[in-house]
Amino acid sequence: MTLNKKIVKGSIWSLIGNSAYQFSGLIIFIILSRLLSPVDFGTAALAIIFVELTNVLVRFGLVEVVVRNVNSSDSTIENNAFMATLLLGLITSILFVIFSSSLEAFFEAPGLAISLQILSVVPLMQALSTTPEGLLRREFKFKALAIRLLCSSVFAGSIAIYLAYNDFGFYSLIIQKIISTTILLVLVWRGVKWRPSWHLSYARVTNVLKQGQPIVLSSLIGQGIFRFVELIVGYFLGVATLGVFKIAGKLLDVIVQFTIKPIVDVSFSAFANLKESPIELEKCYLNFITTCAMFALPAFVGTFIIGADLVHLIFGEKWLKSGQLLSILCLGGMGVTLNYFFGQLCHATNNSHIPFRIRVVEFVVVLSLVSISAQYSIYHVVYSTISVTTLISVIMIFILKKKFSFSVSRIFRGVIPSLVCALFMGGVVYLCLQTQINSLEPIIKVIVSIVIGISVYAMFYLIIFPKKVTEIVLNVKRLRS
Repeated sequence: MTLNKKIVKGSIWSLIGNSAYQFSGLIIFIILSRLLSPVDFGTAALAIIFVELTNVLVRFGLVEVVVRNVNSSDSTIENNAFMATLLLGLITSILFVIFSSSLEAFFEAPGLAISLQILSVVPLMQALSTTPEGLLRREFKFKALAIRLLCSSVFAGSIAIYLAYNDFGFYSLIIQKIISTTILLVLVWRGVKWRPSWHLSYARVTNVLKQGQPIVLSSLIGQGIFRFVELIVGYFLGVATLGVFKIAGKLLDVIVQFTIKPIVDVSFSAFANLKESPIELEKCYLNFITTCAMFALPAFVGTFIIGADLVHLIFGEKWLKSGQLLSILCLGGMGVTLNYFFGQLCHATNNSHIPFRIRVVEFVVVLSLVSISAQYSIYHVVYSTISVTTLISVIMIFILKKKFSFSVSRIFRGVIPSLVCALFMGGVVYLCLQTQINSLEPIIKVIVSIVIGISVYAMFYLIIFPKKVTEIVLNVKRLRS
């Protein structure tokens, strides 16, 4: 199978898997949000933040290292990656147990210690899944990854709903995380034939860790930006506010997962295969961001307009503030659309030091601003993060021109049609909401707003940018052929 066909097939399965995973996860999420309080969500979120941070550490960028080892028939890299992550997972799990009580006292969050102790098995399981996941991604086996995501989401989510309904509180979310990780681990190993040799070589393990070091440092700082923001919110504003903030972030992530993540998942493998051909690499990058902008930007603009009403309708009045925060977060949609592919491009072309340096600057600036803004309100925190995201986008575009010789004008020409159409759509929806539509029943108002938005966006795109639509259709046909 040619690379183009692998990309198309991988994108389709990644889209199907992420869509099914996000849709099922969203349904489960909605049910849980109505059964649990902001305090429950905040307490569980605080514990899971540490799991998510250590997940980056125990994987140590070795998924990307395995994917990048595409032209080698030697399984040494895979075996060394497995042994390295196994050791990291064991150490991290032990540290969870040791420091759980101290962290509970520091954050003044009852229930955090027992949550971390229960979750201590998760880092080890995440470590064990690293190498097989890299093998599946390298071979474009996104179907197996899609099935694994969906099965874990549905089964673990169903158990969590049952527990929440029976008043288990935040334990419902803790147990959901453990069950989900267990299923993911079992299924990812069923999807690969490779098995480790269990031969430990200190020199080889050290060597593979050096390869993953730039990636893990960049990813850790990247993840740390968001996770440490959440920790600061939890410390200064309390677990209830953290729960509200976490819900808004989760909903923003749903938009990203549906509109951006399916293509991002495939982009690393595509970039890695084209890294020796600068012209084709630029074309591939432009196609990725153009396609993502077409779907992501109208979603961000639309959510900015009706986000508060949508969250209030679906999740209930107790999450009204989450809807307001979600609308504000969508202001950074343009930057998010561009930023996601930059790191993948750099890692695939052996330039992992670039996103790392950017993330270091972003990390310092964001945490400084958030530490100050958290003294005022959660709204100040959100605006601080958006302003930094926008600044980083500008820096990344500059680097694309200087380092990779990408045309900035082509990047903007690829994104502007979607941005213009999305803004026009948002304006029309906003004006419609100033009429009698605003007095309709909440569910009718939201449905009408969505229908108007989709219709206006599609028609405006076809009328104003017909050549762009034709170009995208032709690109898809070329890929399929």
